[in-house]
Amino acid sequence: MKTSSSIAALAVALVIAFTASSFGQKDPNFTPPGTEELAAVERANATIDAVYAQLRNKLGPEESKSLQEAQRAWIKWRDTEADLIARLGGGIGHGSGFRVDFANAQTKLINQRTEVLKKYLSDATSP
Repeated sequence: MKTSSSIAALAVALVIAFTASSFGQKDPNFTPPGTEELAAVERANATIDAVYAQLRNKLGPEESKSLQEAQRAWIKWRDTEADLIARLGGGIGHGSGFRVDFANAQTKLINQRTEVLKKYLSDATSP
């Protein structure tokens, strides 16, 4: 009797150990929610940074300083606006769904600002 209860206890322990180790394994293809959206934000930022640098190089000192101040103000506005868009449009307002909505909103706003800067660039004359 003692042997059968020892075997049963060992079997239960093995099942628990196997189940616990299965839960600890991660899917190698798993990407956290928002990964693709954050990559889109990074690409949009790389584009706007390049256009911004080209524009600053075409401007004189006063215009360049004005652009820098405008861009700093725009960045603050972009983040606040993206937060609002994510909260109102996404309907979730928190967690991974919020992060996805926020990143999507940022990408949209960055792309819009990039077009504005491109227009300034095409209109700018070299100092």
